[in-house]
Amino acid sequence: MRDSQYLDTWVKAIQRWLSMKGIRLEWKEALDFIGFKLQGSTLTTYNHHLIKEKDKASFFSFMLVLREFLISSTSKDLLWKEWEAATPHKDVRQMGFKTFANWLEELQIKLIDKDRNQCISEEAKRRKFMNHLPDYIETTLVPQILDSWRFNDLVKKAESYEAARKHGRISAAPKPAPQPTTPPVPNPGRNHSRDRKTENKKTSSNP
Repeated sequence: MRDSQYLDTWVKAIQRWLSMKGIRLEWKEALDFIGFKLQGSTLTTYNHHLIKEKDKASFFSFMLVLREFLISSTSKDLLWKEWEAATPHKDVRQMGFKTFANWLEELQIKLIDKDRNQCISEEAKRRKFMNHLPDYIETTLVPQILDSWRFNDLVKKAESYEAARKHGRISAAPKPAPQPTTPPVPNPGRNHSRDRKTENKKTSSNP
């Protein structure tokens, strides 16, 4: 489990299963069930909690211990850094617009405030995606984008442009326009010297 979002998802799945089986979270059976879902260091932590707390141990008390054991206090800072550095380029390769979009959506889900509200708005996510479009898409796609487009609509359109480029229907980068040829700059001094030589030659040939 890499961050609090993964842990929360896992705990909610456990809670749903216990609820379906009619087991209340405050019952000892709920705590016993958790023990069968752990392994390695988390199972060691579970057993240590049971020995330390004895009859005081519960589903809720262990969840607090498990969170403290698994989740770094700087996990949210790392997620924000990941969001700020997010780019569709990885190891000098383009990861694909769909993969990049899924990554942004995952970060949007994980970045929540203390009231469990999302920190990243839909508009911020759209802008993040649009700001990383390559030039050959940005110049043609961005003017067509409507405010009514959902994030998925934008991703699908970018994917269609990406597919068109792979089939040669869109060039990766427009060729620069040919520059007009500039005539050579005349050298007045050189021409003046040539005229003086011609004049001297004519003067010396006169009788």
